[in-house]
Amino acid sequence: MKAKFCSLFACLVLFLPALLPAQGNNIVTVVPDGRQESDSIPPNSGTSYLFSPQAGHSYSVEQSRGLNRPTLPMWVASGCPGAPPMDTSTAVPAVVLNVGFPPQRQRISFACVGPVFPSNQQYIASAMIQNFGTPTAYTFNLTVTETTLYGGKWKATPNADTFWTFTNTSSAPVNVALALLDSFGNQLNPPSPPVAINPGATFSIDTTQIQLPRNGPPPMGSMSLSGSVLASQDGPPNAIQATEVIVTNNGAPCPGPTCVTTSETVKLEPKAPIQ
Repeated sequence: MKAKFCSLFACLVLFLPALLPAQGNNIVTVVPDGRQESDSIPPNSGTSYLFSPQAGHSYSVEQSRGLNRPTLPMWVASGCPGAPPMDTSTAVPAVVLNVGFPPQRQRISFACVGPVFPSNQQYIASAMIQNFGTPTAYTFNLTVTETTLYGGKWKATPNADTFWTFTNTSSAPVNVALALLDSFGNQLNPPSPPVAINPGATFSIDTTQIQLPRNGPPPMGSMSLSGSVLASQDGPPNAIQATEVIVTNNGAPCPGPTCVTTSETVKLEPKAPIQ
């Protein structure tokens, strides 16, 4: 997550309504690639860390200071349509334990709703920390991680369908939204409200249950659709474990005595963080 300074004037002109920076507020841009960056905020000042979220994607922002070093509060604004960011510090995998000590880490997660198109409007998210009322600089680490699940392919044809399962391994409900993209990166299924998955629960869906042109009346049903998959989730990193299987039959009615099917497993997982 490489940090760089942007033009203060340009950032203030473009994003002042959303950020409302106080006097002494610095503006820094970061990249949501999972790398940990170190920073220090002087006394009586604050810093807003900006990054560009995308429609149909999800993110987690975490600050940490190390052992026995309490954190200052961090506020996150997603800058995109969707539910407000949620503090997931105590959700499994927890970064804060409720044992009566000041928190040494803080994590906030959010997802941006679709539809997904390559020409989508660019959004600006911000994480803000203010160091007022303390005589020393606030030194800490910041990590912005994209938690979107990526699948390299999916298929819906007259003789093939794709099946997904999503299991919530966290200790709090997580909202999941699925976007099926064509070969040009355009979302084919109309955006629908995210599905809330309770802790330990599994949600399953397949292409016969999704509003797609292939599922319409003839001649729409003869269409063959394919592309890539995005699944956003507003929980902690790795909160959702997913599977994807493409099932193809030989054209004979299924179930039936002459039905023969083949299955192809496709990885559906987050990008690996850049070290």
